[in-house]
Amino acid sequence: MGACIRRTEHLLAEWYDAHDGMVYLARSGGKDSDVLGDILYRLYPKVPHVFADTGNELESVRQHIQDEIERGVPITIIHPKMTFWDVVKAEGWPVISKKTCMGILRFVNTKSFTQKRLRAFGGINPTSGKKQQRTIAKRWHHVLRAVLRGDLDVTYKCCGELKIKPFVMYEGATGRLPIVGTMACDSETRKESYLNHGGCNAFDQATPTSRPIMFWTEQRVLEYIKTNGLKIADAYGDVVEVGGELKCTGNDRTGCKFCLFGIHMEKGKNRIQRLAEVEPESYKEFVENGGGGVMDILGVDWKPYRKDIQMDMIDSNYEEPV
Repeated sequence: MGACIRRTEHLLAEWYDAHDGMVYLARSGGKDSDVLGDILYRLYPKVPHVFADTGNELESVRQHIQDEIERGVPITIIHPKMTFWDVVKAEGWPVISKKTCMGILRFVNTKSFTQKRLRAFGGINPTSGKKQQRTIAKRWHHVLRAVLRGDLDVTYKCCGELKIKPFVMYEGATGRLPIVGTMACDSETRKESYLNHGGCNAFDQATPTSRPIMFWTEQRVLEYIKTNGLKIADAYGDVVEVGGELKCTGNDRTGCKFCLFGIHMEKGKNRIQRLAEVEPESYKEFVENGGGGVMDILGVDWKPYRKDIQMDMIDSNYEEPV
């Protein structure tokens, strides 16, 4: 753990010095950026932490940010121009993954039958003569058909509208460059970015970005939290040891509460079912805005496990799983 912290401190110092202190931390309210924020605040207490309040965060995450402000952490709150529901109405739902949504939209907007076939099934591209991989996995063809029928609109632009654009505006207004708490273990995309695009301090990207905990693991993050008694959002619960590994007793992640990217991969209660327990009104908002129907198309259960949550939109024949 000590070696990880020292390397992160070195990377932060390198980034800070290279840009004469004109840097900021993109603070999500999640545990990864909390750990990075704690290290940064100890080294450079005047560097601003910036939180994009999209209205799509769990209430405990937003409260955690307010608690950090009261503790003296220099947090600036910024807001997107659109809400999540604005994005859904204008563009569609974020489902499955950004890559799959992009593949579906390219299929829909491609006029060439050959290109449509390649995007859906893969094969030899007659133009290049090379094998082309499908961009829509076969398991999601039923979602593509729902889009073609007009039963569903999908988008990969949600994060760009709600998070990226507000930070870009902040950077333009202040001239500061970002520090982010992403880790290579979070996804294959981030792993590839770490390996192929400048490591932790990526000076040569279109937007130079510091990622000083990119080499950390989930266990290292939890160890830091437990060892240092670091306060994190209540949605995570407590950090405890189970079978030799550290785990959160609550949510593992606290991303956008209505986002459906990756929800099909969650075991046990998924994020929407947990939302029914921790924020019943938000769950009701999700269902009333059509979220239940979208999850029906995905083939993912959205009805809550708890019988004591009674809402008119939940059918009376629903029975709690044994």
